Order: sequence, then C-alpha cells, then structure tokens
Amino acid sequence: MPQTSEAFSPVDNTKLNLLPSPRNVSFRGAPFRPTPSNYLYVSTNANVAVRRKCHILCKQLEDIGFRTAMDSSSRLEPTEALFTTSATFPKWDHIAQPLREAAGREGYRLSINSEGALLHGADEQGIQYAGATLRQLLEDGPAIPGMEIEDYPLLPWRVMHLDFKGWPPNAAYLKKTIAILAGLKINAVILEYESHYNFPSQPGLADGHALTPAEAGEIELFAQDLGVALIPLVPCIGNAAHVLKKPEYADLREHPQYFTQYCPVNPASLDVVTAMMDDLRSVHQSKFMHIGGDDTYLMGAHPNSAARIKQLGGPSALYLEHVGKVCRYLLASGHQALIWDDMFRNMSDEQIKWLPPEAVLTAWKYEGQRGRASQDLLTHLERYKRLNRRVWGAATRSPSVRYDSFDNIDAWTEAAELGLLEGLVTTTWTRDHSMGALLAPPENAWPGAFYAAERAWSGSKGMTRDLFPTRFVVRMFGIKDVSSQNRLWAGFDFFLRDHPRKARDLFASEFKQAERGRKTLSFLDAWLALATFKDYVRQFESEISGNFANLQAGRGDPFQCGRLRWRVMDARKKLPAIISNFQQQAGRLTNQAVVQEYLESSVAYSLARMDEMENLLSAYPLPSQEWQQPVKI
Repeated sequence: MPQTSEAFSPVDNTKLNLLPSPRNVSFRGAPFRPTPSNYLYVSTNANVAVRRKCHILCKQLEDIGFRTAMDSSSRLEPTEALFTTSATFPKWDHIAQPLREAAGREGYRLSINSEGALLHGADEQGIQYAGATLRQLLEDGPAIPGMEIEDYPLLPWRVMHLDFKGWPPNAAYLKKTIAILAGLKINAVILEYESHYNFPSQPGLADGHALTPAEAGEIELFAQDLGVALIPLVPCIGNAAHVLKKPEYADLREHPQYFTQYCPVNPASLDVVTAMMDDLRSVHQSKFMHIGGDDTYLMGAHPNSAARIKQLGGPSALYLEHVGKVCRYLLASGHQALIWDDMFRNMSDEQIKWLPPEAVLTAWKYEGQRGRASQDLLTHLERYKRLNRRVWGAATRSPSVRYDSFDNIDAWTEAAELGLLEGLVTTTWTRDHSMGALLAPPENAWPGAFYAAERAWSGSKGMTRDLFPTRFVVRMFGIKDVSSQNRLWAGFDFFLRDHPRKARDLFASEFKQAERGRKTLSFLDAWLALATFKDYVRQFESEISGNFANLQAGRGDPFQCGRLRWRVMDARKKLPAIISNFQQQAGRLTNQAVVQEYLESSVAYSLARMDEMENLLSAYPLPSQEWQQPVKI
C-alpha cells in the first residue's frame, strides 16, 4: 500500500477490498499499526446512542483480535471517536474539521494516520458505519495505510427481504444473517414470517418450529444495536395460504376451493390481518409494516365481493377500499405501509392518488433486464414520481439463473441513480407460494446479497463488476492469498452456473484457507453433494432415454449397460452419507422438518427415477472391478 499522498477514483478503487466500496478515498501519510491492546476515545458530549454503538464496536473489534478499552475525551465532537494504541489522547490536528460530502444521513469520514483512526459520523448511524469500515480495514491488516475516506449512501433504505415460506431461519441463524448484513451497511430487513411466528392472536396458526415473541423480541434488540430496522410482512389480501388453508379460517376465503386470498368484504378478514399486525408491532419497533398486497387475481369470486365491485365501479376500487383500511389502521398507530406495486400499475392516476400518501409502493421487477433499467420500468417509476408516490425498488438475489440477479440489481441501481427510488429491496425467495416446492436456501444467496449491498450503498460507480469477486471472497471468507481468492471465486462461478461437481472441488481445495465463513462453505459443500447426486441421475436418465428402445428390448451393449447399471448402484450406495451430512449442516439454518421435506421431495424423486433405471438395466451383468467407473460425489 502506498504511504505517500495519492488519490484515486472510486471507479478504479482496486487498492482496498472494502465492501461496500467507499465513495471517496485519498491515501496520505504514514500507516497505522494497531496492537492487540487499543483504546477507543468517545466524546464526553456523546449521547447514549453513540456510546452504545461505540461499546458494540469495541466488542466487534475484540472478536477479530483487537482488545479495545473505551474512554472519553472532551476534545472530540459528539459524533466522533478515536481508535488508537495510545493510553493517553494523542495530539491530532483538525479534529473539529467539518464533514463535507458525508454530511448527509448516515455519512461518515474516517481519517487514518500513524496515531490511529478518527471516526466522524454525520449522525449516530454514520459513526457506526465508520466503525464498520474500520473493522474491515483491521481484518485486512496488519497495517492500515494512511488515508482519508468520505462516504455516504446512494439510497436511504438498503433492504434485504427474507422469505420464511421455505427454510425458515432459526433464531441463531437469523442473528448471524443480520450481523453480516449490518457489516455491509444494510439498514433494514423485511421478515416475511408466514406461519413461522407464534401469533398470540391466532393460536394454532404457527408451525411447530415457529419463532416465539420472546425470541423475536431478542432478535429485534440485537438488530437495533446494529442499526438494522426489522420490518415484518403480513399479507393483507393475497398470498394468504398459510392462514386460509386451515379449516377454521375457511370462511375468510374469496373462493371456497382456493385459499390464496382473503375476501375483502368480510369484516373478519380485516380483523385477522390487523390482529396479526398488532402481534408483530408489539415486538418490532420499525415505523414500517409491509402489507403485501399482490396476487389478487381471485378478486370478485365471492358473491359479496362481486356485488361490492358493482357498487364501487370495478375491482380496483374494491382493492383500494380494503388496502386503504389497512393503511389507515397502521397510520393511526404511527406506522407506514409498504405495498407491492403490481396491482397499481394498471390503475388510473386518480386511483393511485387515493392511496394514503404515507404508504410506500414497493415496485418489483425480477427479470435481469441485461443490467439496464427497461423502458417500461422507468415509465412506471416516472409516473409514480409525478404522482408524488414514495417508491422502493425490489430486485431478486435468489433464485436466479447464472448472473441474472446481478443484472437485475444493476438495473435497479440505474433507476436509483436517476432519483426514482428511496430504497432498494432484494429478496431470497424460498418457495413460489406457501405450499410450493422448496427453492434454494438463503445460505446459497450470499454473493447476491453482497452485490446488492454494494450497489445500494455505492451505486454503479463504486465498483465495476469485475472487481466484485475478490472483494466478496475477502470479506466473506478472509482469504488473502490471490491464487486462493481466484480459485474460490471460480467455485462460486461454477456454483452460479449450475456446475455442482466443479464447484465442490474448488470449495474443498480452499476450505482451509478461509479465516471465516467456513460454516457457509461446509453447508454449500453438503448442498452441492446433493446437487451432484441429482446431476448424476439426470446424466443417467439422459443416457437411458436416448437408447430406451434398445434397452427395453434387451439389445443394449452388455459392457456399457452393465457399467451404467453399476454407476447407478454406486450413486445410490453413497447417498446415505450425503444425506446425513446435509441434515447436519442444514440443521444450523433451519428446522429438521423442512430439511426432511426437501429430502422427501427432490431427493426422493431422484431415487424413484433410479429405481426405474435399475429395473430396466437389471438384465445386464455388472462389470468386473477393473472396469467399474465410480461416481465422484
């Protein structure tokens, strides 16, 4: 690292592995060399919140090997702190230097010289983010080059959405996830609980492994300390299968046979929805509550709804009547509604204006858009802006095909840089609907999460995509060797491109190089082992389907068919150990009932196909040992 004065553009920010990459950096002066024992001086005029954040920073620094004692100094401003090795406050020029570009909400300046690191936040959260950047620099040490960073976010709301429909996280895993996201300067997480919360107002609704109010309250306090707002999501009309599938709620259905949508004209629907919201508002302190509002294609199926639609003049009017009641209910208690925007796209301007102005539209579009905001997306967003609607964008980080999620995030970043958004939400979907097939678990989505955090904070000019792999590997796994960084990212590249065998080989080769994140690599190895097994099943199936007529008639090549039969049997023989390892690794994330559901669906289906293959190939003799070709799982 250079020690003389040197400035560089954030676009060419290749000298640091910070993530999100800072907006403005200049190198100057001698490096700072921390010791195992250090001090963090806080202003004597600091308020309780600043002191609390500095106390947490001391604990975080101790966790990475830098024991830090907290002290006070009258020379510091209320939102300043000084990290140093000196037991007495060192001489430091320009301590009261005002912030420039970082003066906005959550902005900060971090000044580093041979004496230490001066943290200056524009507000309480700004000083916490200065500490987050300092922590990353210390992780990358041992020495930190002399520099000055001025940084602030592109968007005021940088949000991750956790979908609990599949792979619902346990309390420990949820805390771990929030801590990682907070370190990436994410400041809100939407929790779509579904039936994985014990709602006091709805006994019997929750599943057997749901979070209790006490656990949720503990997680809320944990997130508050890290500057992360937890926003619960309670569907107010559509996507309500977790409630309406139960017989005791059947009278609330819009259609008697289908349980996806509440009947909006039944007063009891609103009673149940608002009661569940009250349950969560008693635990979570965010001013926002996401009320869903999407997928209302059954509107009008109930005779009473059809009659009300006729009275009001259309289904949109009934939708607005119901959603408006929910929004006003929340407003009465000082909360603002977040709403998916799909039902508003075809409404008139007057209808959109009717929605309470405090409500925030969450505009979603999950296609990749080739990394650019499409014209139809911009048209919708420009219309909302003209109507003075507050808007957050919504992208997907998983599941995705190859790098579609990265493209999707880049497209939304462009919309943000055009001033059309207040926030960006990125989602890990775990089921398409409440009773749908399990998709990939959130632990698979860390590359997309890190990429979204980068873009929501720094925008498109913070870091080009080709610089992301190194930063991700360094930040997530602490790998400093360049060759190991490249190999591990090559594993993630294969992983994102659905080549499980190649990905698993590379993860295994670099496992010992990881200073942190090893549990993630262990889970991915277990997940990829199952994916490799299913990949072999597809390979076997392809070989058989292409020659099915000959095989069925007994005209297959005896040697090749016998060897294929042996490979099918070999894969089956190795499966129990693979399953056992997966159960152990997945137990860190979620409950065993979900793990078993996955095994009894996706894996069981593959086993059923293998039974058919073995029966078809049973007439062909197995090859001698020297001609066997084991499967590599």
